[in-house]
Amino acid sequence: MGAFKPGVVLDVTRNWEIMLTTIGAPVLTPAVQQMGATVETHVARDQYAVWGGAVASDMLEWYRHEFGSEARQQAEKEGGSDWPYLMAEAGASPAGARGVMFLPHLSAAGCPVVDARSLGAFVGLSNFVHRGDMLRAVIEGLDYQVKDILVSFQAGLGILPDRLVAVGGATRNAFWMQNKADVTGLPIEVPEVEEATPLGAAILAGIGAGLYRDEQQAFERVYRPGKTYQPSGLLSSRYSEWYAVYRQLYPALKPVSHCLYEKFLV
Repeated sequence: MGAFKPGVVLDVTRNWEIMLTTIGAPVLTPAVQQMGATVETHVARDQYAVWGGAVASDMLEWYRHEFGSEARQQAEKEGGSDWPYLMAEAGASPAGARGVMFLPHLSAAGCPVVDARSLGAFVGLSNFVHRGDMLRAVIEGLDYQVKDILVSFQAGLGILPDRLVAVGGATRNAFWMQNKADVTGLPIEVPEVEEATPLGAAILAGIGAGLYRDEQQAFERVYRPGKTYQPSGLLSSRYSEWYAVYRQLYPALKPVSHCLYEKFLV
């Protein structure tokens, strides 16, 4: 999906969200190690891949299971999935979720924070907050997490992506994709492909069999552009300010999370 080119970051979102990009030579510095990134040989010849990830869709599934009973009932009554009802609730909440923030560490912290004892949290709750605000805060928290990985890539590897190419089941969630573009400030390309993994395997087989000259030719022949989500300049500016607040959540809550983890989860 073009992730063999410098400047392109592949965003694979399922239960985990993996951010992968290409580098020309391995970078094995303490900074890369501390951010929890993995550096390995790329399937593209003479290239290396660096990737980092954290749990993502599981957070929405948790919210859906615990707080989505009304949406489920509506879906059962009217037919179809409960996701459109849930996303309508999130969309009715203003950007910033009325001051609610979510630290997406329900399954510990992966990249760029590596902490098996970190716990998730909602911060900024008040009696003005609605259920939709909490759902929007979950989505914004996941997207702040993506921005955190991108910022760590820039700091540790000098990578400045010009766009994200998104694949995986989460690409069917238009609200999530648009919010990710707004939070990161980057266009999000969603190629027209059902299953990227088997397509990638087929491309490599085609290169090996001589059907394609190289990765570039294979990409040019099989790539089908889909939808691109463009960031809103105004929202991206506001999210940049709020991201600075999000960055304070983990260090502020770390001692509390560790204490609770030791008392209740060990």
